[in-house]
Amino acid sequence: MGAVSVAQAAERLGVSVPRVHQRIADGSLVAERIGSQWVVDERSLLHVQERARPGRPLSPRSAWAVVAASEGDRERLRHSGPAASSRARVQLSRLLEPAIDPAADEAAVRDLAVSLRSVFRNRAQRRLLRASPADLADLRADDRWAMIVDLGTAGIASADVEGYLRASDCDLLKDYLLVEADHDANVVLHVIADEQHPFPDSRLRLAADLAEHRGPREEARAAELLHELAREWQAAER
Repeated sequence: MGAVSVAQAAERLGVSVPRVHQRIADGSLVAERIGSQWVVDERSLLHVQERARPGRPLSPRSAWAVVAASEGDRERLRHSGPAASSRARVQLSRLLEPAIDPAADEAAVRDLAVSLRSVFRNRAQRRLLRASPADLADLRADDRWAMIVDLGTAGIASADVEGYLRASDCDLLKDYLLVEADHDANVVLHVIADEQHPFPDSRLRLAADLAEHRGPREEARAAELLHELAREWQAAER
Protein backbone atom coordinates (compact mmCIF):
# COMPACT_ATOMS: atom_id res chain seq x y z
CA MET A 1 0.00 0.00 0.00
CA GLY A 2 1.03 3.59 -0.54
CA ALA A 3 0.23 6.93 1.01
CA VAL A 4 -2.45 9.59 0.60
CA SER A 5 -2.52 13.30 1.22
CA VAL A 6 -3.93 14.79 4.41
CA ALA A 7 -6.86 16.19 2.44
CA GLN A 8 -7.63 12.75 0.96
CA ALA A 9 -7.38 11.17 4.40
CA ALA A 10 -9.78 13.75 5.82
CA GLU A 11 -12.29 13.07 3.03
CA ARG A 12 -12.15 9.31 3.54
CA LEU A 13 -12.58 9.62 7.31
CA GLY A 14 -15.28 12.27 7.03
CA VAL A 15 -13.38 14.68 9.29
CA SER A 16 -11.63 18.02 8.92
CA VAL A 17 -8.00 18.46 7.83
CA PRO A 18 -7.05 19.80 11.31
CA ARG A 19 -8.52 16.62 12.85
CA VAL A 20 -6.25 14.50 10.63
CA HIS A 21 -3.28 16.58 11.79
CA GLN A 22 -4.36 15.91 15.39
CA ARG A 23 -4.44 12.17 14.72
CA ILE A 24 -0.98 12.36 13.17
CA ALA A 25 0.29 14.24 16.24
CA ASP A 26 -1.19 11.76 18.73
CA GLY A 27 0.10 8.78 16.77
CA SER A 28 -3.26 7.26 15.82
CA LEU A 29 -2.43 7.85 12.14
CA VAL A 30 0.97 6.94 10.76
CA ALA A 31 2.29 9.68 8.49
CA GLU A 32 5.54 10.94 7.01
CA ARG A 33 6.58 14.49 6.27
CA ILE A 34 7.78 14.99 2.70
CA GLY A 35 9.01 18.51 2.20
CA SER A 36 6.39 20.79 3.69
CA GLN A 37 3.54 18.27 3.37
CA TRP A 38 2.39 15.27 5.40
CA VAL A 39 1.37 12.05 3.66
CA VAL A 40 -0.67 9.44 5.53
CA ASP A 41 0.14 5.73 5.39
CA GLU A 42 -2.84 4.11 3.67
CA ARG A 43 -2.72 0.96 5.79
CA SER A 44 -2.93 3.07 8.93
CA LEU A 45 -5.84 4.99 7.39
CA LEU A 46 -7.72 1.76 6.63
CA HIS A 47 -7.18 0.64 10.22
CA VAL A 48 -8.81 3.84 11.54
CA GLN A 49 -11.65 3.54 9.03
CA GLU A 50 -12.42 0.01 10.16
CA ARG A 51 -12.42 1.02 13.81
CA ALA A 52 -15.00 3.68 13.02
CA ARG A 53 -17.38 1.25 11.34
CA PRO A 54 -20.69 0.63 13.11
CA GLY A 55 -21.08 -2.58 15.04
CA ARG A 56 -19.14 -4.05 17.89
CA PRO A 57 -16.50 -6.76 17.69
CA LEU A 58 -17.31 -9.89 19.62
CA SER A 59 -16.09 -10.37 23.17
CA PRO A 60 -13.17 -12.81 23.54
CA ARG A 61 -15.49 -15.53 24.82
CA SER A 62 -17.99 -15.04 21.97
CA ALA A 63 -15.25 -14.89 19.34
CA TRP A 64 -13.76 -18.19 20.47
CA ALA A 65 -17.24 -19.71 20.59
CA VAL A 66 -17.59 -18.91 16.87
CA VAL A 67 -14.26 -20.64 16.24
CA ALA A 68 -15.47 -23.63 18.24
CA ALA A 69 -18.65 -23.71 16.15
CA SER A 70 -16.59 -23.70 12.95
CA GLU A 71 -14.67 -26.69 14.29
CA GLY A 72 -17.83 -28.54 15.34
CA ASP A 73 -16.39 -28.65 18.86
CA ARG A 74 -19.58 -29.44 20.77
CA GLU A 75 -17.77 -30.05 24.04
CA ARG A 76 -16.37 -26.51 24.25
CA LEU A 77 -19.60 -25.02 22.95
CA ARG A 78 -21.50 -26.88 25.66
CA HIS A 79 -19.49 -25.01 28.30
CA SER A 80 -20.72 -21.73 26.81
CA GLY A 81 -24.35 -22.65 27.50
CA PRO A 82 -27.24 -23.25 25.07
CA ALA A 83 -27.91 -19.57 24.33
CA ALA A 84 -24.26 -18.72 23.66
CA SER A 85 -23.86 -21.83 21.53
CA SER A 86 -26.86 -20.88 19.43
CA ARG A 87 -25.56 -17.31 19.02
CA ALA A 88 -22.17 -18.61 17.94
CA ARG A 89 -23.72 -20.68 15.17
CA VAL A 90 -25.77 -17.71 13.97
CA GLN A 91 -22.72 -15.44 14.00
CA LEU A 92 -20.69 -18.04 12.12
CA SER A 93 -23.42 -18.35 9.51
CA ARG A 94 -23.48 -14.56 9.00
CA LEU A 95 -19.70 -14.50 8.64
CA LEU A 96 -19.56 -17.37 6.14
CA GLU A 97 -22.57 -16.48 4.00
CA PRO A 98 -20.75 -13.79 1.93
CA ALA A 99 -17.92 -16.26 1.28
CA ILE A 100 -20.00 -19.07 -0.25
CA ASP A 101 -18.94 -17.88 -3.70
CA PRO A 102 -15.21 -17.23 -4.34
CA ALA A 103 -14.20 -13.59 -3.89
CA ALA A 104 -14.57 -12.05 -7.35
CA ASP A 105 -12.09 -9.20 -7.01
CA GLU A 106 -9.85 -7.28 -4.63
CA ALA A 107 -12.80 -5.35 -3.20
CA ALA A 108 -14.58 -8.60 -2.28
CA VAL A 109 -11.39 -9.96 -0.70
CA ARG A 110 -11.00 -6.79 1.30
CA ASP A 111 -14.61 -6.93 2.53
CA LEU A 112 -14.10 -10.48 3.81
CA ALA A 113 -10.83 -9.52 5.50
CA VAL A 114 -12.48 -6.52 7.13
CA SER A 115 -15.27 -8.76 8.47
CA LEU A 116 -12.71 -11.16 9.95
CA ARG A 117 -10.79 -8.34 11.62
CA SER A 118 -13.98 -6.80 12.96
CA VAL A 119 -15.50 -9.99 14.35
CA PHE A 120 -12.33 -11.43 15.88
CA ARG A 121 -10.52 -8.26 16.97
CA ASN A 122 -10.90 -9.05 20.67
CA ARG A 123 -10.05 -12.76 20.58
CA ALA A 124 -6.55 -11.97 21.88
CA GLN A 125 -4.26 -9.06 22.64
CA ARG A 126 -2.15 -8.70 19.49
CA ARG A 127 1.35 -7.39 20.08
CA LEU A 128 3.99 -6.55 17.50
CA LEU A 129 7.49 -7.21 18.81
CA ARG A 130 11.09 -7.31 17.70
CA ALA A 131 13.55 -10.09 18.49
CA SER A 132 17.17 -10.49 17.54
CA PRO A 133 17.24 -12.42 14.23
CA ALA A 134 19.69 -14.81 15.89
CA ASP A 135 17.03 -15.75 18.47
CA LEU A 136 14.17 -16.45 16.06
CA ALA A 137 14.86 -20.17 15.68
CA ASP A 138 15.01 -20.72 19.46
CA LEU A 139 11.94 -18.56 19.95
CA ARG A 140 9.99 -20.52 17.35
CA ALA A 141 10.88 -23.79 19.10
CA ASP A 142 10.07 -22.62 22.64
CA ASP A 143 7.44 -24.96 24.13
CA ARG A 144 5.67 -22.14 25.95
CA TRP A 145 3.91 -21.18 22.75
CA ALA A 146 0.35 -22.47 22.91
CA MET A 147 0.41 -22.71 19.14
CA ILE A 148 2.59 -21.50 16.30
CA VAL A 149 0.95 -19.95 13.26
CA ASP A 150 2.94 -21.39 10.39
CA LEU A 151 2.29 -19.01 7.53
CA GLY A 152 4.23 -21.34 5.25
CA THR A 153 1.55 -24.03 5.57
CA ALA A 154 -1.04 -21.34 4.87
CA GLY A 155 0.58 -20.63 1.53
CA ILE A 156 2.33 -17.48 2.75
CA ALA A 157 6.10 -17.71 3.14
CA SER A 158 7.35 -15.80 6.17
CA ALA A 159 10.51 -15.73 8.22
CA ASP A 160 8.67 -14.15 11.13
CA VAL A 161 7.46 -15.88 14.27
CA GLU A 162 3.78 -15.75 15.15
CA GLY A 163 1.91 -17.56 17.84
CA TYR A 164 -0.49 -17.63 20.77
CA LEU A 165 0.80 -17.34 24.30
CA ARG A 166 -1.09 -17.73 27.55
CA ALA A 167 -0.95 -14.70 29.81
CA SER A 168 0.92 -16.59 32.54
CA ASP A 169 3.72 -17.42 30.07
CA CYS A 170 4.52 -13.84 29.13
CA ASP A 171 7.90 -14.09 30.87
CA LEU A 172 8.95 -15.34 27.43
CA LEU A 173 9.16 -11.66 26.40
CA LYS A 174 11.91 -11.00 28.94
CA ASP A 175 13.74 -14.24 28.23
CA TYR A 176 14.20 -13.27 24.58
CA LEU A 177 14.50 -9.52 25.19
CA LEU A 178 11.49 -8.82 22.98
CA VAL A 179 10.71 -5.13 22.52
CA GLU A 180 7.62 -3.40 21.18
CA ALA A 181 7.94 -2.63 17.48
CA ASP A 182 5.90 -1.51 14.51
CA HIS A 183 7.16 -1.56 10.93
CA ASP A 184 10.23 -3.66 11.80
CA ALA A 185 8.39 -6.25 13.94
CA ASN A 186 9.41 -9.87 13.35
CA VAL A 187 7.31 -11.43 16.13
CA VAL A 188 3.51 -11.34 16.29
CA LEU A 189 2.22 -12.36 19.69
CA HIS A 190 -1.43 -13.11 20.51
CA VAL A 191 -1.94 -13.16 24.28
CA ILE A 192 -4.92 -15.21 25.48
CA ALA A 193 -6.39 -16.08 28.85
CA ASP A 194 -4.82 -19.08 30.54
CA GLU A 195 -7.95 -21.19 30.21
CA GLN A 196 -8.51 -20.40 26.52
CA HIS A 197 -7.88 -23.13 23.96
CA PRO A 198 -6.21 -21.59 20.86
CA PHE A 199 -7.61 -24.12 18.34
CA PRO A 200 -4.24 -24.74 16.63
CA ASP A 201 -5.76 -26.46 13.58
CA SER A 202 -8.62 -24.03 13.00
CA ARG A 203 -8.81 -22.54 9.52
CA LEU A 204 -11.12 -19.80 10.77
CA ARG A 205 -8.64 -18.76 13.44
CA LEU A 206 -5.85 -18.86 10.87
CA ALA A 207 -7.93 -16.75 8.47
CA ALA A 208 -8.37 -14.13 11.20
CA ASP A 209 -4.62 -14.15 11.88
CA LEU A 210 -3.81 -13.71 8.20
CA ALA A 211 -6.37 -10.93 7.74
CA GLU A 212 -4.70 -8.93 10.51
CA HIS A 213 -1.49 -8.76 8.48
CA ARG A 214 -3.40 -6.58 5.98
CA GLY A 215 -1.19 -7.58 3.06
CA PRO A 216 -2.84 -8.51 -0.26
CA ARG A 217 -1.47 -12.09 -0.24
CA GLU A 218 -2.52 -12.69 3.36
CA GLU A 219 -5.99 -11.23 2.79
CA ALA A 220 -6.43 -13.31 -0.36
CA ARG A 221 -5.48 -16.49 1.50
CA ALA A 222 -7.82 -15.57 4.36
CA ALA A 223 -10.66 -15.17 1.84
CA GLU A 224 -9.83 -18.59 0.35
CA LEU A 225 -9.96 -20.23 3.77
CA LEU A 226 -13.27 -18.54 4.52
CA HIS A 227 -14.65 -19.76 1.19
CA GLU A 228 -13.59 -23.36 1.97
CA LEU A 229 -15.33 -23.19 5.33
CA ALA A 230 -18.43 -21.58 3.83
CA ARG A 231 -18.86 -24.36 1.28
CA GLU A 232 -18.43 -27.04 3.94
CA TRP A 233 -20.85 -25.22 6.26
CA GLN A 234 -23.41 -24.93 3.46
CA ALA A 235 -23.15 -28.65 2.66
CA ALA A 236 -23.48 -29.62 6.31
CA GLU A 237 -26.58 -27.45 6.77
CA ARG A 238 -28.45 -29.06 3.89
